[in-house]
Order: sequence, then structure tokens, then C-alpha cells
Amino acid sequence: MSRRTRSRNASDDSDQARIDGEGLEWALTQVREWRGRVGNRAEIDGHLLARQMLRLAERGLQESLCGYVILGCEWMFRLRTSGPQDAQIVLARIEGRLLPILGDEAWFVTEALAASIRKELKQHRTLAAEWEDEPRRVVVTEPDAIGIGRVRDLRLPPKSSIPSRRGPAPKPAPWIAGLIIEHLVAKSREEGAQSTPRTLDVLVDLISALCGREIEKQEYMARRRSFDDQELGQFAQKFRSSHELFVSWDRQSTQQSHSEWFRVVRKRLEEFGPRNTFPYDLPTVARLVQAYRVPAPRRLASSRKYPVRKSSAGKRRGP
Repeated sequence: MSRRTRSRNASDDSDQARIDGEGLEWALTQVREWRGRVGNRAEIDGHLLARQMLRLAERGLQESLCGYVILGCEWMFRLRTSGPQDAQIVLARIEGRLLPILGDEAWFVTEALAASIRKELKQHRTLAAEWEDEPRRVVVTEPDAIGIGRVRDLRLPPKSSIPSRRGPAPKPAPWIAGLIIEHLVAKSREEGAQSTPRTLDVLVDLISALCGREIEKQEYMARRRSFDDQELGQFAQKFRSSHELFVSWDRQSTQQSHSEWFRVVRKRLEEFGPRNTFPYDLPTVARLVQAYRVPAPRRLASSRKYPVRKSSAGKRRGP
């Protein structure tokens, strides 16, 4: 019997009573929507996730901050595979730049480039966040009309930043969220929060919940060695500082034990969108994605040290 299976017991009811069920369901719906945009069909184990967030709260990590990190990483670290089918998006960006200069003739220029761009735009990886929340229209000023312009619709323009490899797009968000949360828990311990030797187990189960499959402890350790510890620590601090700022602005600021622990994050996200909610920094995100892409040992390679936790969920494909 796996640790995940053993952990499903009578304590589930008491755990659910301590969880903002409506807020958690909203967060899971938001993550599913973001994942769906890039074709990521991995399902989150909401019950397991809720339990591990409560366990982390016992170790000093506020549920609201934990949820903020998870949501931020899920939005930031989505990779999508682009190809010739995205030529129209690239052409839209070119057309948008040319419209203020050439007017309607910009369309003919982009049409002349279309065949070459489709040929050059071979399969590559992009950060989904770099394709979203960009202007879809441009104001074109008439040459003889000062201060008067007309609005022209554009398609969403892309930015390519991640080198391509064969196979499905990587899904680093759950892993990077876990690593950031590990730093935040360590910081809480420095400030006097409770420390227990099973924190690593909680983190592994948290990532398992987000991945939709069981993660082995040695797999997590191998992944962790691929990342720059200092950069992760700095990124974790950015998450914490941003979250504290949003909480300080909220008149009904939630307490650590308050059940509505997603409210502050939800309010900020719905009012300002993800780009102005999470501490998004393209160079940092790109470096962390590249670190994740360093091959990790096969999950069964270190079975001598850690027993394999068998579960039907282990057969499911995930990040």
C-alpha cells in the first residue's frame, strides 16, 4: 500500500473542514484552464493537495502563500510547442509593426513573407505566458489626420525563448513550485516555525498531487540538484514579498489559520491578471526551465535506497 493510499483515512473529514473548499476549487479550475491552453491534461489530486497544504501550514507556511506559489508557477512555467501552424501569429506581429507606416499595404508585405516564415517556423518551444495578455489591436494614424486614428485587429503575437527538443513539452511547474515552497518552509523554520523530519515527504506528496502521479523521493532529490539553490531562494523571496504586499493592501487580510486563504490571491488575480500578480521575470523563468530540462535519473534507478511506492496512479503520465 502506498503512502498516499495510507494517508486517506478518517482525518480527511477534519482536513476538509479546515480548507476553503470554494477557494481551492477556484484555484484548481484556474490551473486546469491554464494547463488546457497548452494541452496539459495531467489531473491534480485536490484532496491530496489540500492535505499537504495543511501539513505545510503546520510547518509555518501560510496556506495563502503556498497557493500563491502554486498558481504562479502553474501560470509561468507552461511550455507550448509551436510550429508552422503559428505562422499567422508571427505574420500578425509583423503586420502590426508595419501598419503605422504602410497602412493597408502592410497586408501585401506580410503575405509575400508568409511562405518563407512557414518554412522557417519549424517546431520549437515557447513559454505560454509570452504569447498571452498582449495587445490584440493597434491604432493606425492616418497620414493627413493629426491625432486621429483607427483601430485594427491583430492576432496574438509570440515570443520564442525555449530551445526545442523532440517529444511532448516539459511540465516543470509542479517541480519548481515544490522547490520554491521548500525554500519558504526553510525560511519559516529560521523564524521559529515548527520543524519536522517529514517535511520532505510532504513536499514529495505535494508535487505528486500536482503531477497527478506518485513521485519518488529520489526523483525529487535528483531534480533538486539540477537547480541553482541561490536563484531558487531569490525567486522564493520575490514570491513572499509580493504576497505580503498584496495582503498588506487588503483591508480584510486573512490570518494564517483563516479558512478563506485564497481570497487575497483570487482578488488580486481577477482584478489585475497574472502578469501583474505573480513575480514574473522572463530571464529567471527561462533559466529555471533550462535547469529542469537537465535529465534526471530514471525513477527506479535508485530503488535500493528508497522503496518504490506502488499505486495505480503511478501508471498515469504526468509532468
